[in-house]
Amino acid sequence: MAVTVVAVSGPIGAGKTTLAQGLARRFGALHLHSEDFLRKHGGDGSRRTRQELTVALDRETGGRWLADGVLAALRGHGPGAPSHTGRPSRLIIVDASSSEAQLDGLRGSPGLRVVHVHLETPEPEQALRDAERRSRATHVHERPATAEVAKPHLPEQPPRTPHEDTTPTTVEAARAHAAERPLRTPSEGARPDPLDAARPSEERTFTAHQDSERDAFEATWAHPAERAVHALASLAELVVDTAKTPPDAVLVRVASRLGLYGRPGERLVDLIIPGRHDGVDTRPLTAQLAPHYAVLFRPDGPDPRPSREELEDAFARGHRVLVESAGPSASGCIQAAGIAPGRVRRVVLACRSEGRAFDWVGLREAASLNAPTDLALTLAGDLAATNWASRRFDQLTDAARHHLEELERVAGAPVSFLAPSPEARHLIERRPW
Repeated sequence: MAVTVVAVSGPIGAGKTTLAQGLARRFGALHLHSEDFLRKHGGDGSRRTRQELTVALDRETGGRWLADGVLAALRGHGPGAPSHTGRPSRLIIVDASSSEAQLDGLRGSPGLRVVHVHLETPEPEQALRDAERRSRATHVHERPATAEVAKPHLPEQPPRTPHEDTTPTTVEAARAHAAERPLRTPSEGARPDPLDAARPSEERTFTAHQDSERDAFEATWAHPAERAVHALASLAELVVDTAKTPPDAVLVRVASRLGLYGRPGERLVDLIIPGRHDGVDTRPLTAQLAPHYAVLFRPDGPDPRPSREELEDAFARGHRVLVESAGPSASGCIQAAGIAPGRVRRVVLACRSEGRAFDWVGLREAASLNAPTDLALTLAGDLAATNWASRRFDQLTDAARHHLEELERVAGAPVSFLAPSPEARHLIERRPW
């Protein structure tokens, strides 16, 4: 089976990492960072340095460097790369792809099924998200500074003019370019401000920090490599405007495109519904059927029921689910369980027969309410006394067989499970389950 690689592209602040983290958390995908691959080529500097290195690597390798990094990660972890859960994952998220050459390199790699998702957002929203991200990073990695010790943030190198050559021709040139560029001091390149002397030191520090952040974003946003990212939207299988779509909705749209929720019409749920008779015990039937199911629960039981996400994961994997109801209504059971009616495969109606005293009207009403596909019958009274030793349907007495036939006509469903007596420890199965 091929490994699905989701190549995420998009401009700064479009929500690429948020999407990748959501897929990793929700579906156990392996999250790979293109920045990690760049560091192996010496890309430890600023974002602009990584942009220039990306362009150089694309020229030198024809965009293959990203695919090579993904394949190396897969080889290092075996045929199924472990996700954050520790289990092998067949879903890989590449955060992020920034050129057509990189996408071509991924698509040309054997054993990879590539789905390209492009996230788009307007420039003002990009700037706002980038500033918020930087602010969070500052609070996480730096100690709060008081007014006395606060220092201006050193701004990054300003963008070069159009006449200057900004693209190194080799990876080595990119590294040398990053190493030789001197850092500006806070006084270099600063515009004179007649009001600066009148500002308090805290305000001057904050203003310098704001200007630096704005300059850094504008320099990065104006780089040719960043501008070229917008053109990737025309190559993507799915394009999402994250300015109009919240993160949880982005995750749902991408997961649906990848088929991670399973087939909506696949019927994987079976219900056990007790009939309207006193003394109906569904536990023996549940215990006998339990090995056939990956998920078993009772919506109104003492144990916590599976969450919506856990059920969706089970459906996506094709796992069968058994739900034991405490009430006599199948519709009420699936509503309490949070399961769509289209997921239900079988409804087993559990009945207790007392022979001549059987409640035929109650059976008809229960059948009309629940539309059972199967009946689970427990014999009691005279029928139990004469059939308690039966181990097959053909060992039943004529009276018991006639009784079962009439039950099936009234309920409109076959008797698939039979307990010869209330004390029976094993139910007779009429057909394979």
